[in-house]
Amino acid sequence: MAAEQGNTPATVQQAAVTSEIAPIPPVIQKTMDKLFALQPTFKQLHIQTSNVDETGKIFYISLADNSSEGMIGSSGHLTFDMETGELRSFTMKIKEWASDKKPSTTLAKEKAEQFITSWLGAEGRKQFGEPTSHGSGSSTTYDKDQKPTTWAERQVEFPLLLNNIPVYSQELLRIEVDGAGHIVRFDYNPYNLKNIAVPTTAHIRSAEDIKNQLITADSLDLKYVEKQPEKYDRYPIEMKETKPALQYNLRNYGFFDAQTGKTINVMTGEESKETSFFAEPWKVVQIHPQKSKLIAHSEKEAAEVLSKAFNFDFSQMKLQKCDDIPLSREEQDLFVNYSWTNEKGISINASSEKASGWITSASLNISSENSSSAVVSKEEAFATALAFMEKYAGSTAKELQVQYVTFEPEQPPAWVDKEKVPAYVKNERPDHYFVFLERYEGIPVMDRLHTVAVDSTTGKISSFSLDPQKETLSLPMPKGIVSKEKAVESFLQNKKLKLQYIWPSYFDQQGPAPILTYTWDDFGNEADYVDAFTGNYVKVPIEWNDEE
Repeated sequence: MAAEQGNTPATVQQAAVTSEIAPIPPVIQKTMDKLFALQPTFKQLHIQTSNVDETGKIFYISLADNSSEGMIGSSGHLTFDMETGELRSFTMKIKEWASDKKPSTTLAKEKAEQFITSWLGAEGRKQFGEPTSHGSGSSTTYDKDQKPTTWAERQVEFPLLLNNIPVYSQELLRIEVDGAGHIVRFDYNPYNLKNIAVPTTAHIRSAEDIKNQLITADSLDLKYVEKQPEKYDRYPIEMKETKPALQYNLRNYGFFDAQTGKTINVMTGEESKETSFFAEPWKVVQIHPQKSKLIAHSEKEAAEVLSKAFNFDFSQMKLQKCDDIPLSREEQDLFVNYSWTNEKGISINASSEKASGWITSASLNISSENSSSAVVSKEEAFATALAFMEKYAGSTAKELQVQYVTFEPEQPPAWVDKEKVPAYVKNERPDHYFVFLERYEGIPVMDRLHTVAVDSTTGKISSFSLDPQKETLSLPMPKGIVSKEKAVESFLQNKKLKLQYIWPSYFDQQGPAPILTYTWDDFGNEADYVDAFTGNYVKVPIEWNDEE
């Protein structure tokens, strides 16, 4: 076999993997030449495998260096459209680039912008809107001596523009940039616009008209927030400069059909049901909290405590080492995470406070073993969940507002090929899931939230999350507050809508056409509420704060 395939800048060594190397089509070879000119580091790697996927539509290439067995080396992966030769994705993990340092948002956007303009050309760049960056990540690999190598990166997304209106999707065009500014990942999943009727703004209703439909007294909730921050930091999650607040909150969030104003489900493209969490309370109950705690200061103690809580035999469960880096140093310092599994695929996860050993959340997944249909009723499951809450809730949880939350998947729309829907969706057997909110003066307190799930077949607890017990609850009395009608006026004066397309996608099956919708201008970037005492509209910025 020749040392090179066509003009491929990556050499192919004679090796046992030769039988896995398919000839590279000329149309893909041309794209590779262009890519390797922009990303010359690929030339340091050698092709290990190249083949066509089972659909015959995607061509895969994997590359690596000549690292010794058991040692961490460099690698890369490429995918191309078989028909057009267009690049669909690439990833690079270069040993010399390894670092846990992430780039600043500014640097990531700058480098991503440079690459996209070079790759697509100035004219091709115009089809996408302004880049956004809402996250970062890292991965760690261990060599034969368990020495870790970490790569960290920041994601940058580019929205597609149709009629100069962005399409809501984080999966269309995404780039990842490392701390030194290298492009280490590229993902491009273009929509097929051939013979697609893209709706225009010709017959839509005005933003003001839709806004008046969405913001009414019936769409507002009155809630306490014990510790309302001036801003939300996502990484790490911090709550600085907080104060108690009594708020009117708007229920209507998401995407609204630009003609009807109805909330649209982004998976199905159909009218969405009201989220059960934001519906009126399913029940309000009085309990006598016993203030018990699940305490464990070691792996052995944690297994013993949870075996009783879940009524589950841990004897065949094995504790798993977690190689993932914690989301933040704060999480690493404050919490201990446990994870067990067995050969049958049953898994248990738990989190406890490092200082106290208090297990505040845990989950048991036995779906791999238990595929029976649901036989436990909602009321039977609630009795089990309520008894659990009464045992482990703190002294302030005397009155609880209960939401029954359902996670059943939406029914496939008419355009979906049901035979291609993943089996786990078809066979999903959702648990009974209850959200308990403590109440003060008959008003729910959002900071005092607890959840309990009950297996719909066994009737046993399958997961729980408990807010740490507190001895007191100090909140202002709800006297002299403004009416819902005044709060509506404040929301109407301050909130703005923007146009955005959504393109339904049901488990990787693309909908027939995009849908033109309105969404709130601050959606995802700010939280807001109306102060119930003053009637003032308050914006709370959401900052990712993961620059370090």
